[in-house]
Amino acid sequence: MYKKILAEIDETITSESSARYALKFAKLSNASLYLCFIHKKEAKFEKAEAIVKKVFLEAEKSNLKVEGIIKEGERLEELRDIIKKEKIEFAFVPSNDFKKISKLPCSVAVVKIINMGKVSPKRILFILKGKIKYMKELAFFIENISKIFHAKLYINYFGKDENIEKLLSTLKRREIKIESKIFPKYSLKTVKFQALSKKIDLLIVEQKKSGLFEILKPDSLSKLIENPPCNLIIFKPYHKE
Repeated sequence: MYKKILAEIDETITSESSARYALKFAKLSNASLYLCFIHKKEAKFEKAEAIVKKVFLEAEKSNLKVEGIIKEGERLEELRDIIKKEKIEFAFVPSNDFKKISKLPCSVAVVKIINMGKVSPKRILFILKGKIKYMKELAFFIENISKIFHAKLYINYFGKDENIEKLLSTLKRREIKIESKIFPKYSLKTVKFQALSKKIDLLIVEQKKSGLFEILKPDSLSKLIENPPCNLIIFKPYHKE
């Protein structure tokens, strides 16, 4: 499904881990990998440049087609231009600016790392809510996560939609082992309790395509982003069925 994957790199501690997630996805899909760093005029970027070079060499060793892009300019504008020009299908972005990033014209995984010792997760929890859309892409994403990390997977679904059963059945047919639980109503307290009680290393929350945070109320999402119980990915599917 993903043939062109972009990893944005910056000066934060999350950056290298996010880029490695992108590298793992590219290896699994045999996709082209684009390593992108956008900086402001006269900004220093030795750390980001070093990460680009390191991940670039690792991608080459894996026989992947890889390209490094270092540009000066306004971050979101340049990202949008690169995605459109190169026809990027999936972008891994290290950022807390979830609302703006969600408007990029491709599927997006926005990564936040709070525990560097857990960047190779053993227990992963997916949070889904409301109407299940983008069934094929969502199933593909979950399947890839399973293959990349060989982790124990959990799905917590909040709401009522028969498509959740179809999604779970699709994953079962693909021999993806998942422990699932359905809740009638979303609660941030429930999400955090589930993450902590199951000793989750990576929490993945789906965000709807519209750019509005339909999965959670804005206040709830902000609280989760500000104080996540573990490493966090906000996943926004983009591709049509």
